[in-house]
Amino acid sequence: MITIPLYLEIAQWALLGALGLLVVVMFRQLGRLTTGSQRDQLGPAEGSRAAALTYARLGDESITQLTPGDGQPVLLAFVDPTCPSCEELVGVLETMRATAGLDGLRTLLLISDPPSYLQISEVFRSTKLEIGRPARRDGLDSYQVTATPLLVAVDAQGMVRAAGSVVRPDQVQAFVRSCLLPARRAVLDVVPAAQRGSRP
Repeated sequence: MITIPLYLEIAQWALLGALGLLVVVMFRQLGRLTTGSQRDQLGPAEGSRAAALTYARLGDESITQLTPGDGQPVLLAFVDPTCPSCEELVGVLETMRATAGLDGLRTLLLISDPPSYLQISEVFRSTKLEIGRPARRDGLDSYQVTATPLLVAVDAQGMVRAAGSVVRPDQVQAFVRSCLLPARRAVLDVVPAAQRGSRP
């Protein structure tokens, strides 16, 4: 009777597990390709009010409530470690963070994959950006996350300024600028109340 050394058995199971994970990743990517026609409806409409979002913060697993309109602009990135384009977007955001390009706004990465999948991607493992996972499916539905990556720029008043699937640095910078734009009615705020509605 031939006995297989223990280390070969361990290697065999490790290889089997890696192949299983690869199959899962390939099926997820195939699903994203077949939903490419949905990208036109990706993300909330510009000018709409951003929805509140409850998420579990990865690392300490604390439940956090995101409430757009609290005076701080927010950049939301719906990304997954199994998505190559998402890795590219997270890399761009991490570079901007390291060079103070994201100063003045809160940046949050939101994943739908299981947290263990973060180990698949070096970019996701090493990022210093906050990562969370929506606590309920309706959080993804309210932001119309039909595919990833999805970047959503929300201003300090809680209004959606831009939303879409972007990965290039210049596109991401445009989203950051739109987050930091003053409120559309800020011009009225500098006019004394007594003069509003009066004509010279």
